[in-house]
Amino acid sequence: MICFDTNIIIYLANGTLSEEIISDKPIFYPSVVYIESLGYPKLLSAEELRIKELFQLITEIPLTENIISLASRLKQLRNISLADSIVAATALEHDLELWTANIKDFKDLDNLRLSNPLDSHSNLG
Repeated sequence: MICFDTNIIIYLANGTLSEEIISDKPIFYPSVVYIESLGYPKLLSAEELRIKELFQLITEIPLTENIISLASRLKQLRNISLADSIVAATALEHDLELWTANIKDFKDLDNLRLSNPLDSHSNLG
């Protein structure tokens, strides 16, 4: 099972990544990814529509007390952004592999399984 970081949603919406990579996998996203994706300042209106469609296809994981507590600890211990701490805590709490194009933002977090789908599934190459 997979947890998406915000950049993966953006890359699916703008065509950088093919939706084929999610066709047969259970996909989840933390609530904060919805906010970040639709709040992305360079978002085109066609991408916004596509993002909303994508969110209909994948499952939201809302904030819980456990996720909030873990995110707080991660933020304090690793000095990562609030959104990244919530994304990481969500993936850890639900034992999900985190897909992100920003591996470096999460690489020092113990027990977090990471994958960058741009490395092997990009439409660009």
